[in-house]
Amino acid sequence: MRLDVFVSQSLGVSRSKAVELIKSQALLLNEKICSKASVNVGMGDCIEIKEKSGEITEKCMDSLSLEELQASKRELGEIKILHQDDEILLLNKPPNLVIHNAPSVKEATLLDWLKCTQQPLDSLSANMRYGIVHRLDKFTSGILAVARSQHAHTILSDQLKTRQMGRYYLAVITPPLKSDTLIECYMGRSPKNRLKMTKLADCQSHFLQTNQAQATQSLEKHPRQIPWRYSKSAFVKLLDSKDAKLELIAVKLFTGRTHQIRVHLESINRHILGDTLYGSMCNHGYGGRILLHAYIMYLYHPKYLQQATFLQNDLAPSIFKAPLFADMLDFLEEFFDKDSLHEVLDTEYILERFYL
Repeated sequence: MRLDVFVSQSLGVSRSKAVELIKSQALLLNEKICSKASVNVGMGDCIEIKEKSGEITEKCMDSLSLEELQASKRELGEIKILHQDDEILLLNKPPNLVIHNAPSVKEATLLDWLKCTQQPLDSLSANMRYGIVHRLDKFTSGILAVARSQHAHTILSDQLKTRQMGRYYLAVITPPLKSDTLIECYMGRSPKNRLKMTKLADCQSHFLQTNQAQATQSLEKHPRQIPWRYSKSAFVKLLDSKDAKLELIAVKLFTGRTHQIRVHLESINRHILGDTLYGSMCNHGYGGRILLHAYIMYLYHPKYLQQATFLQNDLAPSIFKAPLFADMLDFLEEFFDKDSLHEVLDTEYILERFYL
């Protein structure tokens, strides 16, 4: 493989930027400066960045082993691309996959997949996290958006903040909801278990609501010093299981807090099947991963709008769907009526349920 091709794929940048980096003599091949883009590299070669260079910054400071990256690609296998164009890449993230690298993460990540495959993420610096604008927990599957340009990254990030971009989730819970419900509360780190988030006590929530202006001002000045965050979710009933002990629900988030869906369900004594952190001991014999899937995404495509005229345009959001993975679909087809199941999984049906 040519050196410029390897650098382009490994760093998620264009070939031209890879060539520019190589010709600037900022790259070391087996501990020697290499400025020839066409040189071939193979197993065991070590490529590293001698010094920071422009937009290719902190991520390039890591040593890049061709053998390690190819091993990561084999480990990850194929990740389904739902949509791709010059501005955005939409993926169906499988369960049991971590998105970002971290010292505690030993397995291959989605970020590794972006580096190993030829995904053009032009002009995205390392602090933009390779264009990933939002996250999904390791065991949660579903649709994930990646920006391919600074223009798209800026617009999608703004849309997330204003909720003009978002997702609808599917979850299997126990016991079933009594009715469709909207949950609003303040969330914070659990004092009993630092791995968990929790709903603040009603008296604390009341205090925060009555002092919301002051609290918001404090949050803007010192965001890391405020131990709570406002959160809001809507839960809609879709279908009960054959034995009426489980229920398939759809969820819409109005805010994006850590573990928000799980915390909100726990606050009303409901749990997602397979949730070992927030779930109960009663899993009805199920021992698999958490049955939570980001099913539908809506967004205003960066290609078709200008930020200055966004609010003036009567544009409809683009709608994308991530099919369920086999483990969750097989479970649903076994414990729920198949005909009714495929009716409630219809995209238009779910969207209409939130606007009745």
